[in-house]
Amino acid sequence: MNRLPIKVTYGIMATIELARHDRSTPLQAKAIAARQGIPSRFIEQILQGLKQAGLIRSLRGAQGGYTLAQDPNQITLAELVNSMNGSEVPPLAANGSTGQIATRGASNAILSGIWAQVQEAEQAVLRVISLQSLVEQHEKLESQRSLMYHI
Repeated sequence: MNRLPIKVTYGIMATIELARHDRSTPLQAKAIAARQGIPSRFIEQILQGLKQAGLIRSLRGAQGGYTLAQDPNQITLAELVNSMNGSEVPPLAANGSTGQIATRGASNAILSGIWAQVQEAEQAVLRVISLQSLVEQHEKLESQRSLMYHI
């Protein structure tokens, strides 16, 4: 089950591409989109979100493009996901009206506590996965695919 919005998935794939590229030369948005199969209509807004979060830098001009702002070992999957998702809100946060019946309020409180624990566990997992480990997994999968084509 994929719980991540497609925007988050595209953001992760864009940063993987940037991490695989030489950090001394910027990579253009259209190249990132082409290499990772990201629709060109989404790539600029995804990259702008990553830039606003401080995860990537941009350079204007003919030789411009994007680079990572930090070493891939220093960027966690939690930072990527949270920067693309915005503020984290538990799915069952208390947002009902004050006129709700008491039993519904109690069940929302119980479930809200459970979802908060689930969210914290999810964040704990995402915090230990670095962008560099995603790059290594990506390259391993690519090498396995190329071996399968040559059999």
